[in-house]
Amino acid sequence: MGVVPTHPSTTPDPAVLRWTVPDGLLPFTGTVAHAPGLLQALLDDGTLSGIEVAPGAVLTLLAPDRTWAVEGPRVQRALVDGLGTPSSWRSADSAVGVGPDDALRAAALEIAAGPVGDIAHLHGGSFEVREVADGVVEVGLQGACHDCPAAVITMHARFEHLLRRRCPWLVEVREAEGT
Repeated sequence: MGVVPTHPSTTPDPAVLRWTVPDGLLPFTGTVAHAPGLLQALLDDGTLSGIEVAPGAVLTLLAPDRTWAVEGPRVQRALVDGLGTPSSWRSADSAVGVGPDDALRAAALEIAAGPVGDIAHLHGGSFEVREVADGVVEVGLQGACHDCPAAVITMHARFEHLLRRRCPWLVEVREAEGT
């Protein structure tokens, strides 16, 4: 596998950085019991006090006596290295397995609640993810979006485009029957 793109962002907790990673890369969400190579070394030496996997993200918790200004580059190198071998990550017993449709659903819900949902609400409608199965996402167009040609264009031009960028295994986006 080539270099996996990552992007850090802050969280309400200054000790936690959220690293955006490709959706569906890691096969679980929850606490990491054992990380690959350099990332595990940062846990072992006390640089990091924990790692969590979330849909499309890895959250790293810095130990209390450390700073992101000093440790951030090391953590990023270790994370990129570890993401190159996703099968070597081990989840804690409390973690939940995530398949391609689970990752697709999480990304679809986030996009529908964010930029695409905002467009629908501005026009008096709503955009709802109804079903995700076998790479197909069905959405319901409600309110002013129901039977609106522009809403169908938004569904494909914006929603599908954003979703396909995050989840290239997407098969199709279609309007749910009876919306």
